[in-house]
Amino acid sequence: FARAAVVVAGGVAVALARHPWWVTAPRHPAATGCCALVAVAGLVALGADRRWRMPWRRLRLRLTGHPLAGTPPGVPVAATVELLEHSLAWQSTSPLVRSALLDHWDEGGWRILQYAGVHARGGAARPVVVLFALDAEASRDAVREPAVRVSVLDADTGERLRS
Repeated sequence: FARAAVVVAGGVAVALARHPWWVTAPRHPAATGCCALVAVAGLVALGADRRWRMPWRRLRLRLTGHPLAGTPPGVPVAATVELLEHSLAWQSTSPLVRSALLDHWDEGGWRILQYAGVHARGGAARPVVVLFALDAEASRDAVREPAVRVSVLDADTGERLRS
């Protein structure tokens, strides 16, 4: 896209020019030299050879720092979801769950995962919120069967239901 934009910009510049370059270049040698340097730099920057980019990237990282340096350490949410979906708590509660992961947060060493669901009791179905709490540091490599806490809440009243 960048190369196409440069070609379009060059075409527009040529179309809007009052005089051809071979007439203007001898009149303004400094501007012509600057334009030539910019064109060569653009060709190198947008060229297919990427070996020259690595030293510049390393310099940029050294000066500005790594873009992911400020992210908090810990287990990714996707790993926690995978661990949950292989747990006995998920298997026993999954008939209630009717959505993918809606929200997640960490609190007090626990990672809370929120799902929407439907609780059917006595022929009447009502919407519920299903909350799973797992150890925030648990992963497939660290724990075979995680400690999982499950809460089922009425979506309208917030009242805790028996699951």
